Amino acid sequence: MVEIEYRPYQKIVVHEIRKLDVPEFFKSIIEQTEAQKQAGIPAVNWIDGVAFVIGQFPPTPETISESLKGIIHYAVVNFTETSFQDEKRALVNSREFPVRMIRAEKNPDFVELVKYLKTFEPASAAP
Repeated sequence: MVEIEYRPYQKIVVHEIRKLDVPEFFKSIIEQTEAQKQAGIPAVNWIDGVAFVIGQFPPTPETISESLKGIIHYAVVNFTETSFQDEKRALVNSREFPVRMIRAEKNPDFVELVKYLKTFEPASAAP
């Protein structure tokens, strides 16, 4: 019989965090989708008043090694504070585009990430 072991991540390291206002956040989602020529409706995660997207690092020997040690690195997290709707609309270049919102409360890592984002204060620029 095979042995199964569950090893959740122990640490999440976020290298860049961007808090955007609601229109800017959804506009950026649409612009990225359009620039990458992706088909379909883009989607964002949502938990407890926060919509967010995660930019991953590519799978390199270093990032894979870190993952196996229980440490995940996110290149960037963009987020905004907004209420949940199945779909939000964003205006880009005088056209309206839909963006799906996906409830992500069942992912414990995302729940902890959103708790952190809600308390995040960007460092002020040096004078």
